Parts: sequence; C-alpha cells; structure tokens
Amino acid sequence: MSARIAGGLAVAAMLMSVAALIVAVLALTEEDAPALPAPTKYEPGAYTKLVVEKAIRRYERDGLQASIEYYNNPENVDGQWYVFIVNEEGFTIAHHNPKFKNRDPSLRVDSTGRFYGNDLLSATEDGRWVNYFIVNPETGEDMQKHTWTVRHDGLLFASGWYER
Repeated sequence: MSARIAGGLAVAAMLMSVAALIVAVLALTEEDAPALPAPTKYEPGAYTKLVVEKAIRRYERDGLQASIEYYNNPENVDGQWYVFIVNEEGFTIAHHNPKFKNRDPSLRVDSTGRFYGNDLLSATEDGRWVNYFIVNPETGEDMQKHTWTVRHDGLLFASGWYER
C-alpha cells in the first residue's frame, strides 16, 4: 500500500471518529448531561430561583389546591425563603403569613411608601426581580427584599431573600 493511500485512509478514519464524536455529543439530552450542583443559600439569587422553580414543579405535579395548602403552611418556610402565589387578579392566594393572604394588589406598598405592585404583577414567564422594603420575619427588622417572580399558567410564583 502506498504512503499516499495509507495517509488518506488515516485522515478518513480520523474524520469518521470526529463525526461519531459530534453525533454522540449532539445526542446527549439535558437528562444525560451531568447534573450541576444545586445552588446553596450562600448564593441567594440562584437559590431563590431554584425555590420558585421547585414551586412551579410542585404545582405541575400536585395541582393548584395542593400547592396552595402546602405554601400556606408555615412549616414549609425555609428560613427567609418562602413561596407565595398570586392569582390572575393580583390577589395573594398562598402565603404562610395569614395577613398577606387575599391581599389586594393595590396594597403592595413597601415600608418606604413605594408602590411595587405593578413591578410584581408585570412578571413574565421569563421571570423578573422585584425589590422592596419589608419586615424580615426572621429578624423583625425592615430590610430590602429581592423577590424572584415567574408567571406560569396565569399565576405568579414568587420567593425572595433579604439583603443583609
């Protein structure tokens, strides 16, 4: 066999290997990819997004009524992280604190007097951050809260963390 033919066969074999590798990589699905470590509470923004994502998955799996019951229960508060759900009319339908349930959207004014209701209610499926000042239930202090809100099936799923 001539060197030229052997070289051509080697190049062809290498191209076939590269093509097979590309096909294998493209065939990987998200489920096949190695899982990234879940964010921790030391990454409050990413952790908050995960809390909201899990709330939406719970809603998809268990339905609205079961989700409302779950998030109305104070036992499901994770430190400063809790989920609240707002219906299509803007009223809070799930919250661990009874004083916030059925809250009129026009009352979404923070402790500085700033109306944040429109920011919250204008969240989309892509989500948005809404910042306002409110009492942190863990400390009893008025603090800035960063709330991640996502619209899903016409409902708003939200959770947040307090600036330290």
